Amino acid sequence: MTTMTAQHVDAASHWAWLKSGWQDLWAAPIHSIGYGLVFVGVGLAITAGLWSLGLGSLTPVALAGFALVAPAFAVGFYRISALVDGGQKVTWTSVREIPKGRFGQVAFLGVLLVVIFLFWILIARALYAAFTTGNYLPVGEFTQFALADPAGLAMIAVGTVIGAALAFAAFAISAFSFPMLIDRDVDAVTALIASVDAVKRMPVLALSWAITIALMTAGGIALFILPLALVFPWLGHASFRAYRDLFPS
Repeated sequence: MTTMTAQHVDAASHWAWLKSGWQDLWAAPIHSIGYGLVFVGVGLAITAGLWSLGLGSLTPVALAGFALVAPAFAVGFYRISALVDGGQKVTWTSVREIPKGRFGQVAFLGVLLVVIFLFWILIARALYAAFTTGNYLPVGEFTQFALADPAGLAMIAVGTVIGAALAFAAFAISAFSFPMLIDRDVDAVTALIASVDAVKRMPVLALSWAITIALMTAGGIALFILPLALVFPWLGHASFRAYRDLFPS
């Protein structure tokens, strides 16, 4: 198994990654934003589905969980950035093409993120049941409970701590592994170890990048999801630039 070691970069490198990612986005705007709109549609479908079932108060949990697995679905953006770097024409066909032999590796890591997502859902449901004594609350009552009741505030605090830990674990696993699988002929375990090792060796950089991603994603969700059509591709391209910066050819 090949060992990949990240090179040390400046702790503020995420600003350069965002700048380069923005340039990639506008190098192929139709494909990037069009692909981003697909995920906006998924987010809206999740929201509409929960509200139609009378489970609107679970929307933040579901959308947060969806954000956990987002790196697995961002492979199209990594492909666009790789094509731009190679001076190749960006087409819908080329964006969908995963290099031969690597689909299974990408799928393996994707399943791992889905497991973390399902674990988060189970924990969120357990916390909800514990702090509301098993009573499902309508959205209006739940909001008042979460923001004004001591039990609700405790639930939010505990859920935030646990959710943040799971989110950072998912970040460590996926931050650089998915772009690496799209860009290089490596296996999923090698890519995963390289990603986690990079996070461990540069914790300040990793934390600042994770917080940047979280804030931009949360902002997109808070503004009724539609801004994610721009935010998601931007972060996808920037993540590829982050990988290329840490693991130069």
